[in-house]
Amino acid sequence: MKTSITIYSCAQLFSAKKMTVKEFIEYASSVGFEGVDLGYYWEDKKREFTELPAWLNDNNIALSGYIVGNNFGAVVGTGKVREEIAKVKLAIDEANQLGAKVLRVFAGGRKGLSWGEGSNLICDCLAECTEYGKQNKIILALEDHGGLAATSKQVLFYLNKINSPFLKANVDIGNFWSYGEEPSKGVKNTASYAAMVHVKDLKKKEDGLLAVPVGEGDIDFAECFRILKDAGYNGYLSLEYEAKEDAKAGIEKSIKHMKRCLSEIE
Repeated sequence: MKTSITIYSCAQLFSAKKMTVKEFIEYASSVGFEGVDLGYYWEDKKREFTELPAWLNDNNIALSGYIVGNNFGAVVGTGKVREEIAKVKLAIDEANQLGAKVLRVFAGGRKGLSWGEGSNLICDCLAECTEYGKQNKIILALEDHGGLAATSKQVLFYLNKINSPFLKANVDIGNFWSYGEEPSKGVKNTASYAAMVHVKDLKKKEDGLLAVPVGEGDIDFAECFRILKDAGYNGYLSLEYEAKEDAKAGIEKSIKHMKRCLSEIE
C-alpha cells in the first residue's frame, strides 16, 4: 500500500492561528504531510492560484485533492438548484486549473427533507456535475457527510444509479460513526469505490461522540486501512482534524499514529 498521508484544509489552523494558504502548505510539509486538500480559506484567489504551483513545488508537497462545500439537499425543490450546480462546476474548473484530479462533493440535506422527496433530485444534480467532471477529467468524490448521504448505503445509491467512473466516494471514516454506522463496516462497503479518504478519530462518551486526535479515540484505523488496502485503494489518506485540543499538537500526534497504523499493515 503506497498511500500518502495528507491533510484536509484545517479550520482550526486558519481561524485560530490566522494561517494563510501558503503558511498552511509550509506547515503541512514541515511536519511530514505529503499533500494538502485545498478549496477553502483563500484570501485573494486570483493571486493565490497563480502562486500556488510554486508554493507546492518549494515545499515538495502535492495538491492531493480539491474541495467544495455544496448542499444540493438544501435547495432541491427551490429556485436555487442551478446556483448550487454552478458552484460545483466552478470548483471543477478550479480543480482543473490547479491540477487536482479529484473534487470532494456533498449531497446535503435540510431539516424535514425525506429520502423519498430528496434523493432522486440530489441524484439529478450529481449526475449533471459528474458529466461536467467527465468533460474536464475530474473525478467527483461523494462524502458520507450527513443529510441524504450519511451512510454507506445512501452513498452507494448515488454511485450505483449514476454508474460513472467520474463519481466515486470520499470515504470519511469517522463520519460513518457520527450517523450510526460502524466505521469498519462503512469503510468495507465503500472501499472499492474510494477516490479520497478522510481520517478523523472519535471517542465514545456517555452523551455521544467526542472528536479527538487520531489514536486517542475508539476507531481501529489499522483495520480500516487494511480494508482499504485489500480493496486496492492506493490514494491519499487525508487527516481531517476536528478535535478541541491545540491544532498543531493534535495534528502532529495524529500523523504519527496514522504512520504507525500503515506500518502495521505493510
